[in-house]
Amino acid sequence: MHYAKFMENIDLLNTFSKIISTIINPLLVAPLSFAIIIYYDTSLEMKHIFFCISILFTNVLPLITIYNYIQSGKVSSFDAPIKEQRIELLAIAAIYYAIGFVLLWYMDAPPIITGLMFCYATNTAIVWRITMVWKISIHMIGLGGPIVALWLAGYKYPLMMGTALGSCWRFTLVS
Repeated sequence: MHYAKFMENIDLLNTFSKIISTIINPLLVAPLSFAIIIYYDTSLEMKHIFFCISILFTNVLPLITIYNYIQSGKVSSFDAPIKEQRIELLAIAAIYYAIGFVLLWYMDAPPIITGLMFCYATNTAIVWRITMVWKISIHMIGLGGPIVALWLAGYKYPLMMGTALGSCWRFTLVS
């Protein structure tokens, strides 16, 4: 009796953790972070261009790459759950982010925008190198840059910080 109730609670926690994992997926957090930073700055010109560059290099190109890898059988699912499947994808993503950074820098985007893209490029390159040895949390790395960028941009909402803490729960439960 107690075992069945315990397993129900574990199933509920696993479902909750998967929902949190989906919400804080780096491919969802990046466009939201760039949108907040870009569109809430009333003095910023070329908003649409900066946002399109950001979305292209942090979302569209990585999604197309992941889709192609799934179709070719190189990756078993969207999350790339097997460490060895992530290595090449992380290297490619770091290159995408680096190109996005250079393009934003060249177009004289504000430092908070170029800095966030630089953070994505650098963090992803570091994760790529670490992933060659260990499987680590890409979700947590993907949240670090946006949380700091939003904080520096003046958005001190505890909900964002709470989401980051909630993600720690996910990795304790599902890892």
